[in-house]
Amino acid sequence: MNIPLQPHFLYKENWTLEIDTILVDTIIRLKEETGWTLQEFPNYFLMTATREIKAKLAVHFNEAELRARLKVLCLRYRTFKEVLRHKGTYWDMDAKCVDAADCVWTKILKNNAFAGAYYHQDEPQYSKIACLLGMDDVKVESAKEVIVISVSTEKLSPEDSSCYEVGDDTKEVNSPAIFPQPTVRHKLFIEDDEPTDRESTIETGIYFIDVGPDGQLRTRLEKSRALTKNPFLKKDKGGPSLRSSHVSSCASNSL
Repeated sequence: MNIPLQPHFLYKENWTLEIDTILVDTIIRLKEETGWTLQEFPNYFLMTATREIKAKLAVHFNEAELRARLKVLCLRYRTFKEVLRHKGTYWDMDAKCVDAADCVWTKILKNNAFAGAYYHQDEPQYSKIACLLGMDDVKVESAKEVIVISVSTEKLSPEDSSCYEVGDDTKEVNSPAIFPQPTVRHKLFIEDDEPTDRESTIETGIYFIDVGPDGQLRTRLEKSRALTKNPFLKKDKGGPSLRSSHVSSCASNSL
């Protein structure tokens, strides 16, 4: 096919590859410094680019000319992506060209004559123009990644994070998101729970009434269910019994 070389489409009048590079690099630098996210750039960006171009190449452009040039760069970017989306095209990044049969190029040029700019060479400012448009528009559409699992297993190295296809019996699946259930603990004994009322001063447990050595009644709190002996009771060692005399007298009277 008799298609003119790329400069015939991209560079007219005073525009050159070097000027485009300075313009794009300056805008990208200012975007990073200021955090600018909109596609419409302020006049300050264009004024700075004007000074950069004049200082390095001794060529003067006004703000309106630079703004119009940015629109041309965006048109070039979208046209190149349109070429890559067309069935039958392949972008050889190493050779910096688009491979396609002449019949494919005939269909492409029929829809967009400007696409002829990429018949001999790819877009020289592709990645940089993508940064101008925003990071969401950087990558060219490609095949979706899927997880391939097989009925057989293969030990993988911890350093290898890629997926392998093993055997012919494979299926493509989409793994659902699995969220771990919260751990629930149950206490077996209610008495182990602390009072829920933090302001309450009443302790939980069982109160016992014991008879002290002096014959006085005293209260005793036990928090466990096991019954303990009266701490005031002592084993008899030949001395007088600490038991109440009323019990024995009542027993003798009943006889």
